[in-house]
Amino acid sequence: MRSPAPVTTTDLLKLAGLAFVFADHFGLFFTPDDEWWRLAGRTAAPIFFFLLGFASTRGVPPSWIILGAMLTALDVYVSGGLEDVTLNILFNFALIRLASSWIKAHVVPKHWGLPALAMVCAASIPLAEIILEYGAEGWLWALFGLAASEAVVLGTSEARMQRNLVAAICVTAYLLMEARDFEFELSQLAVLAALVCGLALTLIRFRRAEAPFRVPAPIGIAFNWIGRHSLEIYAVSLFLMQLAGHLFEGDAGGSHDA
Repeated sequence: MRSPAPVTTTDLLKLAGLAFVFADHFGLFFTPDDEWWRLAGRTAAPIFFFLLGFASTRGVPPSWIILGAMLTALDVYVSGGLEDVTLNILFNFALIRLASSWIKAHVVPKHWGLPALAMVCAASIPLAEIILEYGAEGWLWALFGLAASEAVVLGTSEARMQRNLVAAICVTAYLLMEARDFEFELSQLAVLAALVCGLALTLIRFRRAEAPFRVPAPIGIAFNWIGRHSLEIYAVSLFLMQLAGHLFEGDAGGSHDA
């Protein structure tokens, strides 16, 4: 028996993203002294921002706003105030969705418009990170996704060159910011660079298609469901893990950068 709805490459990418999310949050809330968990988690958010830009869907589900508000409120509660608290990543996703139609209509048609906007986003990272989780770094990955989608649709050498340039700007800015924020050791920086560059090369080749293998129906249905609800799964798991980590810390008696 086979899955009635085939598993797609998007489902697989979201599954990988969630695995990295769980590793990141486990390290953040339960083993803060082991930076390797956080290092692995650095590839989680880029996957979801990329898919956000790559997708053709432009609406903002109300659940993003509700869950984002709940997670931001929990962060304020756990942190004991507004200092160092940013709006949850779901608000950043919502803003990108709201801006995507304008970007596609007014930036994409311009000659080298996406690389130019990517440079603006890179320059605005210090300001955006004060307000939004993943700030302009997330926008860079979303622009990478949009540029990759345009390269698939147009199939021209110029579109591919723009995609590659946006990817280079995105990866460079992201590595610099993550190295600054986490102060990884040299060996960890080398692994981080390999992970992020490897992810970027994978995303450059990304196409939304049926997965290259078949799975039994129950597994396929589960993969489809997880793919459709990946952000809700992220939100619920973050809420539970952050709350559990806070209670565990209290029983054993940080600000959150998910």
